[in-house]
Amino acid sequence: MEMLNEQICLQRQKTIDERCRRGQKDIEKLEIKQEACEKRSEVLEELNIKMGEILKNHDEKLTNHDKRIVKLESSAGERWNSLVNYALAGMVGALVAAAMNLILY
Repeated sequence: MEMLNEQICLQRQKTIDERCRRGQKDIEKLEIKQEACEKRSEVLEELNIKMGEILKNHDEKLTNHDKRIVKLESSAGERWNSLVNYALAGMVGALVAAAMNLILY
């Protein structure tokens, strides 16, 4: 009877040892995966920072372009207005000169 208990104990001990070895291998695999995930996370953080800088620069360029376009559009409008004003002033001047010519002669 004693022999039977000892054999059962040894068998159970082997089973437990085998489970522990498999568990240790699984833990090592999980640690490797965890390290890989941490590296990916660091890379993603760096990319996120770079993307933020790119977006900031892009926004600055868009704002700069908007200002330039508004300035160009307003200057073209100002030129047209000044051209119309000169034309009207010339016509009024011509009419005044013609009226003065009729009155004086």
